[in-house]
Amino acid sequence: MRFALLLESQEGLTWPDLFAVAGQAEKLGFDGLYVSDHYGPVDITQHREVLPAWMEIAVLANVTNQLRIGPLVSPITLRHPVDLAHQAIALDVLSNGRIDLGMGAGWHEAEHTRFGRKFPTPGERVSRLEESLEVVSLLWRETNVTWSGQYYSLVDASILPRPVSAEPPIILGGGGPRMLSLAARFAREWNCFYKSINEVEELQINMREVCEAIGRDPRSLQRSLMTPLVVGRTEQEVDARIARHRAVFSGLPANAREWRESGFFGGTLLEVKEQIERLKAAGIERIVFEHNDPSDIEALDLVNAELLGI
Repeated sequence: MRFALLLESQEGLTWPDLFAVAGQAEKLGFDGLYVSDHYGPVDITQHREVLPAWMEIAVLANVTNQLRIGPLVSPITLRHPVDLAHQAIALDVLSNGRIDLGMGAGWHEAEHTRFGRKFPTPGERVSRLEESLEVVSLLWRETNVTWSGQYYSLVDASILPRPVSAEPPIILGGGGPRMLSLAARFAREWNCFYKSINEVEELQINMREVCEAIGRDPRSLQRSLMTPLVVGRTEQEVDARIARHRAVFSGLPANAREWRESGFFGGTLLEVKEQIERLKAAGIERIVFEHNDPSDIEALDLVNAELLGI
């Protein structure tokens, strides 16, 4: 099992936080460090500093040597697909092939309203995502691309220099039928997020069927889970980490008992090791820990000491 980290850029993250976590993650051998892409906090009533995701990624490309980096995820309601392709290809070159491109349909209506961005219906957002995936994939693989869709078009378009990675390193999430289909068609990695262990296991079965239906080998699609970093040596440590997460996202379960009842990944080391075995059996290859308290470097040390190498 490989482990990566996600930092929520919009929840008061600072440049020193980013550098400290990146340095420790690289030192300890984590697989990747990702950042969210928002204009404002998830709770739009809060007044928290927001780091711009693609600027963060460019900086990470220059200050790290091993970590995979990228957005989890950039919503196509905020980012034009040509801009996404242009930035991702440039950073793929700069990082020597360490970029991952998480793309999403957009979900935060209040954020869009506040910053004057259109927020189409769910169906249209997924359709725009589908066309965005076509655009990014074509520009990544080919030059002199001419293509036309309902929302986007290209005429003899090329992005130079060409990427280091042969295939677009796209990460997609979601569990509905259309999102599963898009992941099977376009993604290198499919990420489940904020799902219980039982839900993750069920979704893997669904995804296998979707891949087989379009003739893709299900084993060629990498699988991951994004979940809060709630791991402790004791129940008290677990409760303390949950409290740190709840300081950012207050809707999370209140304590270890409620966390356990929710079915989310996390808990004491014994519980987590058992959960990892279940996830591995289901086909999950990587866990992306949402690290909502960047000052909690001890949590990273604990993962390194007890879980890396499992």
